[in-house]
Amino acid sequence: MQQTTNKYIFKIPVSKKTPKKPYKNSKSAFLLGFLLILGVGIFIFSLVENPQTDEDRLLDLINRIKSGEELPSSKMRDYCHFMAVLRDSISPQCVCVLDGINWDNPPKSPDRLPEIWEEFFKSNNQRDRRFFNHKTYKNIRIDFDDKDKNGNDKPHWHRENPNEKDKKHQYLDKNCNPIKRGLPDSHIYIRIKR
Repeated sequence: MQQTTNKYIFKIPVSKKTPKKPYKNSKSAFLLGFLLILGVGIFIFSLVENPQTDEDRLLDLINRIKSGEELPSSKMRDYCHFMAVLRDSISPQCVCVLDGINWDNPPKSPDRLPEIWEEFFKSNNQRDRRFFNHKTYKNIRIDFDDKDKNGNDKPHWHRENPNEKDKKHQYLDKNCNPIKRGLPDSHIYIRIKR
């Protein structure tokens, strides 16, 4: 038998060397990457302003008011909230900000008061009802015992001044100014369409 040789067979050279590892020192590469990420994180954190405490924000707002700056409504709400919570103090100006009622057009019914108001007293004759607001530490009252010159009911609200010092400052008018009990402006009338 004769052996035939195939002239089309190619020999592929095989290397006797072992393949190289992609990373010689994978532990040091990991450590280097970790330190790089940590450094970038510390750099970014140093650029970000440190968060202020509520007391710091209140002091900032007090300084802005003292300098004569007129605060936007959202900042004024923050100021009043912080004064009530942190200093246990609330000015008539803040009462208006926090009570959630438009006193130029007061609610026609106690059912239309914002949810922050809770009823705590209802008279037996249903002529007046009283409400309390935990945010402003004050009471409001609606009276149904007033009549106009034609004998029609003329319901009206009274707003107690939380900073009352004497009877001359017992109520607040619709513009949050302290006012004496019994004066016409201490009655905030409901607009009734006829």
